[in-house]
Amino acid sequence: MWIFNGKEVNSHDDLHPDCTDFVYVITFDSGCSYIGKKCVRSIRRKPPLKGYKRNRRIMTNHKFDNYQGSFDGAKEMVPVQKNILFQCRSKKTATYLEVKTLMDTGAIFKTNYLNENISGVFFSNSLDGLIQDDEY
Repeated sequence: MWIFNGKEVNSHDDLHPDCTDFVYVITFDSGCSYIGKKCVRSIRRKPPLKGYKRNRRIMTNHKFDNYQGSFDGAKEMVPVQKNILFQCRSKKTATYLEVKTLMDTGAIFKTNYLNENISGVFFSNSLDGLIQDDEY
């Protein structure tokens, strides 16, 4: 079961009708947390039917109720709490908010978070090039 603004989210009906992705944080029984994003609906464009001029848009729901994160070892861990932080209308928005949340919390530098990188670009050694005042 997911929680959004204090309310249970068990199915797509409990999400905003325009929500295609959400940003979440899952806390596990070990006390560690994981921040990520999940695609819950996708929109496919199909050619128009015969006699019509407009393309069709078909929304497909994706399972998310048992989702536990995309990191290695997620399936072996037991989630204690699953919180939806943001509901988004686009992947771009979800990606931005996921990166912002990871940067704001400093998740890749803290041991109580299971996140190892941010967008495959920033890792825990990303600050190795920082020059400290005590070095000169």
